[in-house]
Amino acid sequence: MRKAPWILLTLAFLSGPAALSAQGLAIGARIGTLGLGGEAAFGLSDVFVLRGGYGVFPWEYEDTFDGQDYTVTMPSSIWSAGIDIYLGGGPIRLMGGVMGRTDDVVMTSKWTDFVEIGGVEYNVPGTMTGVLIQDAVAPFAGIGFGKHTDGGFGFFLDVGAAFSGNAEVDMSVTGPIASVPGIEDSLQAEADRVAEDIGGLLKVWPIVSAGIKIPLNFGY
Repeated sequence: MRKAPWILLTLAFLSGPAALSAQGLAIGARIGTLGLGGEAAFGLSDVFVLRGGYGVFPWEYEDTFDGQDYTVTMPSSIWSAGIDIYLGGGPIRLMGGVMGRTDDVVMTSKWTDFVEIGGVEYNVPGTMTGVLIQDAVAPFAGIGFGKHTDGGFGFFLDVGAAFSGNAEVDMSVTGPIASVPGIEDSLQAEADRVAEDIGGLLKVWPIVSAGIKIPLNFGY
């Protein structure tokens, strides 16, 4: 979490003299795949704007992978930092930067009798946990609508993706089933099946985020 401010400061430093003629400052609130949280934008010019944000996930949801029901727990928080490039100075922009997560997505499934793991049937109670292991920091790119540093209250939308170069699924069990012979092989087979079920999303974090922005000055 502490990396985000340093990244913003580095971007500002690299911008050189442009930072001395800042074109606006704004704050915003957002919700989406980057969590529920806020962000700040700092205009370097009419075209370039630095932007960083932080979000949390105060929710879980139910999903099914390889025929097994799981409770999915999202990362505790996500931060992002990058630069927006406005096309023609208008509301449409390209965006790029880095996104970081405090921890991984965790899937939990609990049963009291029958379960199938990796194609093998077991009649032993237990709990299975799957962790989607991805890079803690990943680059992102996308497009957006809405200019944060324009005067007046407004809305914005971001659509893009963060790309994790290394990603895998790690499965484990607890309870009586953990001592059953052959369970480790079944867990590896289950991890492979879940990874196949998730597909490209294992290495890509989709970015769909909408929010409102409030400029703190009305320059331009």
